[in-house]
Amino acid sequence: MRYKLLLLFFCVFIWILGFSQKKTEPSSHNFNIGIDNSGDKCASGAFFNPVAMDSLGVDFVVYHYRAPDGSVAEEVEKMKKLGADFQDAGLKVVVNVECGNWHLEMKSTDGYDWVRRPNNLHLFKFPLEVLKTLSNSDAVWGVQYDELEHSQITRNLSITIDHPGIELVSLAEPTGMNFQQADSAVFEGAHSLVEECCRYRNLYVLGEHVWPVLFHNFARAGITPVYKQMKENWSNVSASCALGASLQYNQELWACLDFWHYNSYPGHSAEDLWGNLMFAYWLGVDKAYVESMGKHMYEILDDDVSKIKLKERGKALSNFAKNYVPAHPRPYTFRDIEPEIAIIRFDDTEWGQSTKTYCTVNYKGGTIDYYWKDWLFGAYNLNTSIESEEWIKAWHTITHGKVKEGSLSWNAYNIYGGILYRSFAPSRGVVVFDDKVTIEHLGTVKLAFLCGLYMSETTLKDISYQVSNHGLTVVTSKRFAPVRFLSDYSTGTKVFKDGKGQWIITDDMSGNALKEIVRPFLGKENEIVLKFKGNKQVILTISPEGKRFSQIQTIF
Repeated sequence: MRYKLLLLFFCVFIWILGFSQKKTEPSSHNFNIGIDNSGDKCASGAFFNPVAMDSLGVDFVVYHYRAPDGSVAEEVEKMKKLGADFQDAGLKVVVNVECGNWHLEMKSTDGYDWVRRPNNLHLFKFPLEVLKTLSNSDAVWGVQYDELEHSQITRNLSITIDHPGIELVSLAEPTGMNFQQADSAVFEGAHSLVEECCRYRNLYVLGEHVWPVLFHNFARAGITPVYKQMKENWSNVSASCALGASLQYNQELWACLDFWHYNSYPGHSAEDLWGNLMFAYWLGVDKAYVESMGKHMYEILDDDVSKIKLKERGKALSNFAKNYVPAHPRPYTFRDIEPEIAIIRFDDTEWGQSTKTYCTVNYKGGTIDYYWKDWLFGAYNLNTSIESEEWIKAWHTITHGKVKEGSLSWNAYNIYGGILYRSFAPSRGVVVFDDKVTIEHLGTVKLAFLCGLYMSETTLKDISYQVSNHGLTVVTSKRFAPVRFLSDYSTGTKVFKDGKGQWIITDDMSGNALKEIVRPFLGKENEIVLKFKGNKQVILTISPEGKRFSQIQTIF
């Protein structure tokens, strides 16, 4: 009997030991944390450093695929090993194909062209054999098209820099089209890409955006929105744009916390990272990852890649993943948000680019002022207008003037030059929807801005219903206002009562008169307020420098 008990004890001990070595799911079941491991120091032939991943506490890795240096058959074997290695480590992997954005040509030794597409398009695509191999691995979550909206609207700027005069769009050639035709053409290109990537399995097809545009177009096509925090972005402005797309088109919502800042890397501190991790988590995103790591997250000891020591930024990420998230379970996701303010617009890809919009960059040992081209959708003939800039002015009003009237990006030196960067602007439950949004997403909205070139009849009908029956306040130009009010409006800002609600017709969405009228809807000048179903609320008090929070109050 004693021997049986000893044997039973031994078996239980072995089971516990084995269980403890397996990767466990994060305590908060509705959230995953990852890292873009570009710059990761790992053993020869390895795709990642398992010791570093374990120390950082991540669930998944965004792996940067490198330009192929062999045949398609060799790439098949390489990707087969990638899937197996991540599977063995208990990690998920997203394969990032940004390499295509930087190569004018990319051919395998057996002749497959990875980037040149028909009709003079330029877009990375895996050969079907490699795509099938990736689809066969349960460890592979999907494929990420990094900065796909950027390569479309700037006509692959990353290539043009080194090849002046070569300007290639990625998804569709919109030149010669009108705005709605261009929108449809880009959507069709995106939809076709998703269908190809999901030929063998329903993989994630992810789009990581530099600019806060095309989230809705891509989400409608099946691309999961990934918005950037930090970098040169207003973190919560980009989040609101992606959030609306994910809600409206039933996609997941991912956040990328990017350490690049203008020409500096790392351009954000460990404290900045912590503040942005807090925001992504309490916003309710499904998955968040940090870009990128390398020598700024950990150091190698004794030239042995299996021996690492976390640095300040690595410690912040590890503390968040291993301690903060398990200790603060999140009883909701972004799907439960109850928006209070909505910007509704046809997304014509305007973010503040114009003939005067530039940033200063390092180039060949010096600096140059690089002007962002005024090519909406990437079309030479589609340009900025007063109508397309309305939503930027709306953001200026909503954020108590923190977001500048001329641009949503700190990449506009002509607008933000000389101002110390801030990640966060005050806002109260702001979500950006496109011009096709319907009543199911508008039920809790108290203040709506109608902006841009077009608005669908269904959307206008649903908004009118919310005004008269549920007390919605709408800010609009004459274009989308009810016809019955126009005879009493000429210029300026004027309020028209309509049932339980009101229409505010204005010719200046950042004007002082409008700001005064909508002030009661906007909340405090140092807070981000998020409300969720079930009377849940999160209040994030923005610290004076604007890159972190002095207080996070959760009301559950």
